[in-house]
Amino acid sequence: MNWRYFYIGSIVALSYVLFLSWNAEKEIKQEFVEASLIEQNQNEKMLPQGETLGFVEIQNSKLIVQISPSSGKVWQARLKEHTYLNNDNSQGVRLFGFDLLSGFKFYLNSGFVEEAKSFEVLEVGADTVKLISLDGRISKTISLKENDYELFIVDKWVDEIPADIPTPYIAMYRTDGKPLDARDNFFENSSYTGVAFNTPAEPYANTRLRGIGDGIEYFQRGGWVAFIQKYFMAAILTPSDRVQTLTALPPSNGSDTYVMGAISRETKASQLISGIQHRVFVGPKIRSDLISRAPDLELTIDMGWFWFLAQPLMMLLSMINIFVGNWGVSIILLTVLIKLLLWPVSAKGFSSMAKMRTVGPKLKEIQERYKDDRAKLGTEMMALYKKEGINPAGGCFPLLLQMPVFIAFFFCLRESVELRHESFFFWIQDLSAPDPFFILPVVFAALMYLTQQLNPQPPGMDPTQAQIMKFMPVMIAAIFVIMPAGLVLYSVANSAISLVQQKAMYKKYGAPSAPA
Repeated sequence: MNWRYFYIGSIVALSYVLFLSWNAEKEIKQEFVEASLIEQNQNEKMLPQGETLGFVEIQNSKLIVQISPSSGKVWQARLKEHTYLNNDNSQGVRLFGFDLLSGFKFYLNSGFVEEAKSFEVLEVGADTVKLISLDGRISKTISLKENDYELFIVDKWVDEIPADIPTPYIAMYRTDGKPLDARDNFFENSSYTGVAFNTPAEPYANTRLRGIGDGIEYFQRGGWVAFIQKYFMAAILTPSDRVQTLTALPPSNGSDTYVMGAISRETKASQLISGIQHRVFVGPKIRSDLISRAPDLELTIDMGWFWFLAQPLMMLLSMINIFVGNWGVSIILLTVLIKLLLWPVSAKGFSSMAKMRTVGPKLKEIQERYKDDRAKLGTEMMALYKKEGINPAGGCFPLLLQMPVFIAFFFCLRESVELRHESFFFWIQDLSAPDPFFILPVVFAALMYLTQQLNPQPPGMDPTQAQIMKFMPVMIAAIFVIMPAGLVLYSVANSAISLVQQKAMYKKYGAPSAPA
């Protein structure tokens, strides 16, 4: 019995059990945190500072929105169709919300600068609430569009307009950090979070909250300002009929709250009488939906360096899914399509490696003969390559050409909310989360190992480097353990197809399929 293999197998088995235990404990912790928050939210005495009357709730088929009847602030917006955890008992994801236990708050407010008012409820409907200030001068109507993710807010001056016309505004207020119900959800909060602007000069100007500095301002007509994060966002969509200052301000005067909003300029009295209208999008970042709402709003989906490739790939993936109805199958079919389109490039690389494998015995003989004469060794190797018509770099260059496609597809799968909580088959019930049993990473490691057996070792490779290369499948598989299952599924499909293509090319050129 080879005890070395026994020890290695034992370590692998123990590591697998520990990973499974860690994954189970993480899910239990997430369920506990959410249960605690549900209990907190059901306790009406636990309200944000300054709020004493509870909330008025309105909703449609997409959103549940809670509004303070005394301040007019939107304190919570919860999505109905996108749950925090991937189970039927989980609550919907919150965009606006607060946690008293952590101190986190993210809310929306609008009105008139220097005209802070206390309100009372004038009228409440299923999807609309109308408030009136206690002095009767200002009204506020908050409503939800049917079957949509937009809030409509109308601030109206119902009393005599003052000589100094009040300045309308709308703003989002957010503390740094994350709410408790998202703090442990690494894969939804590890990506970029910050504020983004749409301006005539720059369609997408973004920065992290802590990078705001002394403040950011854009003076313009139209555009939008948004708080961006992975999968979801809240955005103020401004109209083009009035000049506004889009701004983001850091915490000040001892506050811990960032402000992102729009301040109307050059407002006319007639506009105050008819009502200042605001549009606020609160929902998932689905590209086809964002395109229809406002110019360049789809740029809030981070598609990375090769966005010009990632965007059409996502469109194609969505089209395939319309017919297939399974995002996992759609990923595999798109991978097949990509491999077919790139076959001319791949074929050149595989043919070069096949020829290298064919001359392997001759190359090994030259290396043995001239192992003590590096100069002569290099000369004889180049002469052999020239005689056989082999380009030593021919196998690498085609692979490098395919890297932009891989990177683009990586961002495409990582940032697409369409894959969130979508199942594939069997144990894969969420393509946006890691494989719970780490089966796909193991399959990928096996495919990568088989591929390594086909690839000829570069001449002159250092023995230490060669040993490190043998462990590459395990190292990459370890990285894939924490990657979304959709991305690993693509990598497995890509590797499997490449392996079949490479073996076919080796057979064509009569190259051995195993190391000599």
